[in-house]
Amino acid sequence: MTKVRKWAKAGLVFSEEADFDIVEAANHVVRCFETMGHRVAGLYILSDVSAHVIIDNHDLHIDIKQDVTVPRPIEYAPLFLSLRLRSGGNDRTNRFARDSLLARALQALNTSLQPDFVQWIDTDFLLPSETFTKATLGPNPASLPTGEPRHQTATSCKALPDVEATNAILQDRLSNHDPAIFETQSSPERLRKIFTDGWIDPEEQAAHETLLAMAREMEDIEDEASRRLSAWLLSFAVALFALPVGVALLVLNLAKGENLRLASQAAALTGTFIALQTFGTAANAMTILKNIIT
Repeated sequence: MTKVRKWAKAGLVFSEEADFDIVEAANHVVRCFETMGHRVAGLYILSDVSAHVIIDNHDLHIDIKQDVTVPRPIEYAPLFLSLRLRSGGNDRTNRFARDSLLARALQALNTSLQPDFVQWIDTDFLLPSETFTKATLGPNPASLPTGEPRHQTATSCKALPDVEATNAILQDRLSNHDPAIFETQSSPERLRKIFTDGWIDPEEQAAHETLLAMAREMEDIEDEASRRLSAWLLSFAVALFALPVGVALLVLNLAKGENLRLASQAAALTGTFIALQTFGTAANAMTILKNIIT
């Protein structure tokens, strides 16, 4: 069965009516991605309030919505520019690229359209536009690219450290056998492994495995309202027949999010054991299962 690709959602919130069209918003996004070196395969204006952009292996959908309920602090917006982006592949590693592209689209539109708030990716809170600008562009956003290509020569204003002071610090560290310098010397076995073919840093491997575990854990968490509601209904149904199992499902729904697959599997197993118990064959089934395992 083919996995349904999830849309990452974000948007710009305007507390008052603003005068801009969907073509202008789409063109800002296209220029931003072209400046970053991405290939824009297509730009489609679907209506006066909707546009679709295809970038590399990703689909971006832009919608202008009016009179929308939004999270606090304003809870209501006369105008909301919705952005939805999904990856064209099923690889979990595409999720980072998807969110990165959506963040850059938010950055470009925030600079050009000047909204009041920015709704971050797949979250239920709003960031003031000024806060978002400082977080993404730094204290001087006018000096950084905003979607238009600029050809400027970067100049460094940071003064180099004093040579004598730096030499004194290094001499002191060498004299005191600083562990940061002599750690490799005291570990010759690890040093030999670094120069062998196929050596992988254990710390990087552990970080990679942690990211994969988090991705697998979040893969089955639902974000559509209908599927989330189905997970809750199944959890309540399981609680009616097997209270401990149902309570565990409810706690998982609250702590990690709604997992429809887990709720369905728990409901199926609960129904199976209830049927076995009803016909008095539960003990025989457990005996057979024990013999298979052992």
